[in-house]
Parts: sequence; C-alpha cells; structure tokens
Amino acid sequence: MKFIFISCVMMINTVQSQQIDFPRNQHKDSVSLAIYMPVMAKKIIPLYKKTGNSDYKDNLFRVKLVAKDYKSLTPLLREIAQEEYGDSTKLRALGIAFRWYGNTMMSNPKSQAAINESFEKQFAKLYPTFDAEGKLMVDQYYEKDLKQLKNDLDTKLKNIAGKDKISIDDAVKLCRFYCSYIVFSSTLPKAKEMLKAIDEAKYISDENVVLTMKDGGTIALTIVRPKNAETPLPVILKYNIYAGSDKADCKEAASKGYVGIVANTRGKRLSKDDIEPFEHDAKDAYEIIDWISRQSWCNGKIGMFGGSYLGFSQWSAAKYKHPALKTIVPQVSVGVGIDYPMHNGVFMSYMLRWIHFVSNNKLIDMGDFGDENHWNKTFKDYYTSGTPFRQLDNTEGRSNTLFQRWLSHPTYDSFWQNMTPQKEEFANIDIPILTTTGYYDDDQLGAMYYYKQYQKWNKNDNYYLIIGPYDHSGAQGYPKTSLNDYKIDEVANIPIQEIVYQWFDYTLKGGPKPEILKDKINYQLMGANIWQHAPSLEKMHNDELTFYISNGNKLTTIAGNTDMFVPQEINFKDRSDYKASSDNNYCGFAAIEPKTLPEDKNLMVLESEPLTEPLAITGNAKAYFDIEINKKDLDITFQLYEKKPDGTYFALSNNLERASLAKDRYERKLLIPNQKQNIPFENNFMACRQLQKGSRIVILLGVNKSADWQINYGTGKDVSDESIKDADEPLRIKWFTSSKFVIPVTK
Repeated sequence: MKFIFISCVMMINTVQSQQIDFPRNQHKDSVSLAIYMPVMAKKIIPLYKKTGNSDYKDNLFRVKLVAKDYKSLTPLLREIAQEEYGDSTKLRALGIAFRWYGNTMMSNPKSQAAINESFEKQFAKLYPTFDAEGKLMVDQYYEKDLKQLKNDLDTKLKNIAGKDKISIDDAVKLCRFYCSYIVFSSTLPKAKEMLKAIDEAKYISDENVVLTMKDGGTIALTIVRPKNAETPLPVILKYNIYAGSDKADCKEAASKGYVGIVANTRGKRLSKDDIEPFEHDAKDAYEIIDWISRQSWCNGKIGMFGGSYLGFSQWSAAKYKHPALKTIVPQVSVGVGIDYPMHNGVFMSYMLRWIHFVSNNKLIDMGDFGDENHWNKTFKDYYTSGTPFRQLDNTEGRSNTLFQRWLSHPTYDSFWQNMTPQKEEFANIDIPILTTTGYYDDDQLGAMYYYKQYQKWNKNDNYYLIIGPYDHSGAQGYPKTSLNDYKIDEVANIPIQEIVYQWFDYTLKGGPKPEILKDKINYQLMGANIWQHAPSLEKMHNDELTFYISNGNKLTTIAGNTDMFVPQEINFKDRSDYKASSDNNYCGFAAIEPKTLPEDKNLMVLESEPLTEPLAITGNAKAYFDIEINKKDLDITFQLYEKKPDGTYFALSNNLERASLAKDRYERKLLIPNQKQNIPFENNFMACRQLQKGSRIVILLGVNKSADWQINYGTGKDVSDESIKDADEPLRIKWFTSSKFVIPVTK
C-alpha cells in the first residue's frame, strides 16, 4: 500500500515562479539551516497558492510542519485523507509519523531522551488501536534509510547552492526533503526499536538472505513468516527493483496468513552485481521461485503481485513459469519495449531520469529523481538546442551506459523479447491472472499488451481485468478520489489492494472469487457511476462510430473523395513552442475536464457534429490514416476528447506512434516520400465514458514535437542520431479525407 506520504514517486508541481529569500549564509551548515528553515517556511505559507494540482495540501502540510505549526497538522491530515481517498476515518494512520513528531515537538522537548519519551507514549497509546491496514502504514513510514534521506536533502541543497533567492517551487520542494529528514532523524531509531519488539512477538523475519544464481549473480531477499504458523503456508512474492521499503510489504502478507517475500532485482540492496534493469529478471525469477518452493515453510503455492516494474517482473517470471507459481497479479505493468522506454516506437526523455532513479545507488535516489527543475532544464536544453536524442545523457551531464544500450535497440528486437513471454510462451501460462490498470495509467498500453497477447496465444481463458479512472499510482492500490480537476465516480473508489488479497485467498486458499469480478473484463463507465462487465474486449461494445477527416477541421461520418486531403506543415526548426513537462499530469493531460483545449500549433483540431443520442465509448479508438509526406517517417499523435454540450471538454486518451513501426514493431519500414500510403494506428489507450446527447467528438491530430520525446525528423536514419540540422525542409503532410477514426461504443 502506497499513500501520498510514502509514495516512491514524488508528485510535486507548484508551478509558482515568485521568489523568496534564502540567503546563502543561512544554509552553509546544518545549524544555520535548522534556524532558517522555519523562518522560510512561515514566509511560504501565505504565498503558496493552489494551482490545480492534487498535491497542494500534501505540500502545504510539509511546509507547516517545517514552520512548526504543529496544531494544524492533524486537521489537515483529515482533510487530505477525505479529499484524496474519500475516507478520513479508516485512514487514521495517514501521516502518523509526521503527526507523532508534531505532537512530540509541541511539548518543546529539550533533549533526544525527552523526544524518545514523548514519542514512546504516543506510539504505545495509538498503535494498538489501528487495524491491520493502519499498522501496515506505520511499518511503511518507519522503513526508511536515514543516510538516504540525508543524501536526498543534500542533493536538493546542492542544487540551490550559491543562491540568495529561490522560487516558491524550489522552497516547497526543499521543505519536503527537510521535513522528512528532521522527522525521521528524530524518531526513526525509537520507532524501529518498538516495532522490532512487536515484530519479534508475531513474526520470524530475515532481511539478509542472499541467493546465488547459477551464473554467479546474486539476489537479496527479505522474508517474513507468521510466528504462529503450524503448517507450511502459501507465499506472496514481490520482485522489486525499488529496494529499501521491503519488510513492510512482507509483513502485510504475513499478517494475512501468508509468507511474505520481497526479492530485489539483481544488483539492488545486498547484491554486488551491476544494476541492469529488466535484463536478468526472467531467468533469475525461475531460480528465486525454485528456491522458495523448496523451503520447509512453503506449501508449494506461490503468488506474485505488484505494480509498474513489479508488474513487468511478474510477466518476466511467467516466461519460464515454475510449477510452484500459481497466480500473478500484474498491476499497471510496464510493457518493456512496448510502452517503455519507447512508446509505440518513440523513446521518451523520462527514461534517463528513471535510469538514474534506480541505478545511482543500491536503493533509490529520490533526491536526484525529485529534482524536477534539473530534469526540465535537461529536457529543455535538448529540445531548444536541437541536439540528437542520443546525446541527452551528455546534455544532462552524466554519460550513461544503460541509456546508450537501450537506444541501440530501437525496434522490438530480441533484446526486449528475451525479457518477457513471446508467442507460444504465452500459451504455456496455465495459471489464473488478475490485471489492474487505469484509463489514465501511463503504462496502460503495457498492461493491455500482455492481456492481448495472452488472449491471442492462450486458450485457458483464465485472465481477469479491472480498469477504471485511475492513474499509475491509484491502479496499484488505493485510487484517489480526484485526478487534478476530475472527481471520479463514487463507485470507482474501490479498495484495489483488498481485492488483490481476496484474489490470493481465492487462488491460493480456495476462498470465494472477489465480488467485483463478475466477468473477465470489469470496467467502470465514467459519467454513469456504474461498473460494467464483459467476457472479452470485443464484447465491451455493440457498435462503432466511424469518423473521417474533412476539410474545415471537421470530423464527418461520410468518407471524402480519395484524392482530397487536408494539408499540414510542421517546422522542426522552430523551437519557440517549448513546454515544460509536469509530474502532475495524467497521461500528458494537465486537466481531465478543461474549459478549453490545450494550444499546440503542431496539432489541428477536428470536431464532429453533436451526437443525436446518448452513447458510451467502451474501448480504445483506432485510426487508419491515408497520408502522403515529403519525408521517410513521422511520429503521429492524436488526442481524443468529448466536447460536452456546455462547451467544456473531457480528456479521454492521448496516443502516439511511429509510422514506420505501425505495421510491424519488429522491423522498421520507412515511408516512401511523396507517395500515398496507409498507416494503421491501433495500439492506443482505452477509455470508457458515458456521453450525453449533444456532445461532440473532438480529435487533436498532428505530429509529436516535444521535449518529452525523441524528435523524428524523417530522414530515415536512426532517430536517435537525427538533429535540428536535419530540419531544413519542413514536414509536409497530406491527410487524405479517406483517413478514418473508429471508436467502439455501446448504445
């Protein structure tokens, strides 16, 4: 379970350029910093304004703690729990580590001994009153590494060194890092001492298991078993690259009657190997599971779950499926080579940021990863200078072997294929599977890639899907009630983490199937406040809307003359259109319900006539473009919106694909300049939404030209080697009016 205070990916987007005093002599050492930080935090509070992002109150909470406004913390935590997750009663433990610290400091303790005494009293009084979920949250808060927290703070201070003024944005971020460090440097040792005593009474734990693979590589394991178990138990395994918060996950499984194990991927935590994400996981997983299955405390049944990279690692484990692996629950799964590090063939700038996040040290480097200003500057420098994408690591200031290795595999070749099941290997997966993802999950395409491949090659039909209005984080455990400006339907706010363990009880212990799984596909229909269920993706809809591109920026239901076209010209030399990326966007959308469409001169707006009846979009829109261009390639993007009768919009999907890989992701097939050709665009995001009568379909269509991605100049060379020097001739496109969009609907 990952909540806003313990998330491994920090969502900060204050976007406030106002400056605040931060004299360099006030942060020259820890003593002066401790004196000035509360002063600065008090100055921030009246200046820091809500700008639409969902983390405003979380940020404000941290600032108020640093400002020593301890009395405001508890009511603010209740507001956050209610607004973010729809439940302030059940989530009593949300932010508890910070609340206990604040309560302790209100007594104005004069020594560490006094802090320990106050903390111990609060812990002893409140901890026993929490339910299992609350106790797990406490565990997760105190599974911290002080050295790492100090490094994160030092990294942030280094980034603003030599300045006497910093932006509100930087000041808030600094408060976050400082807040975490002062809270846990004061309370972590005592908390660990008390939790250890509790654990020893309930669990048998070992955080120092190191397995040696047949090729000599090593894997670090954390194992927690219920102390009162009289017989061997099934095992819940997480295969996790984000090392550092492992025991709490194991304890969660052990508290529910399983043996909990976290295996860190090769090179992480206690492993002395090189960190090479994705590359070794498939073969290592088989040996890990084999070792677990032979232990006396394992009953021979092993299940896996987890999200993002941990979703990928489950599919990697399924490639050479061990007989003891009885079920997997891949959530928001990275489709390696499919949607990460390249998305439908287009490499993303974020890949370099993530590589440093997981490979800078044996745990994770939050200080580096959380430095949004640094990364935005890096991506801006790449974009505005027009340097080749291959030089992005040098632009950032650190050459990177992993980055260069990945770029050397621009198609879905054997390098990527060796990491996950392929073709007949999907047919050999004979276990029940449950996948969770979201309409605004950046890895939805990865999750759905595995689903579709399984359905294509496997005849067991034992695969279940839950999908709703969730982002990458929410679909892994506990959905947020709002995604920036969009408040999700009430019925969509389901406890996904609880459903996961219901699934394990069903598959590993013979319990009942989770109630929500009424059919193989279980999807929440946005705008209708209901769940729908279908036996397959094809059965989710009973009709299709087909729209054609038309002159006058229209979408029409009638195909135009095959010789007619809508022209578009893209000037790749123009870099005046730079836009900073944001950690607070969802699949590229800053707002789900914007009043106006985002401005982008590389996209043209196409709009349909009003719908004559209500209907529901239930699936992913596809496109089939008849185009002619003056170059050999392009990266096409289209965004799908509903334009509501009141003139405001609802963002449905944001889609991107390299034309030369559209027909075959295994081999690039360049376009023939000045010759009409057809480009299918089918691997797109799914969204399910009830549309009103009078709504219109709006599509923003054009070419990717962004700092967030490679720039495809269309020369036919490896795109990573192209630069603005290849941009002398603008890209000219003829979108023929026979081009069409096909949208699955239910009437």
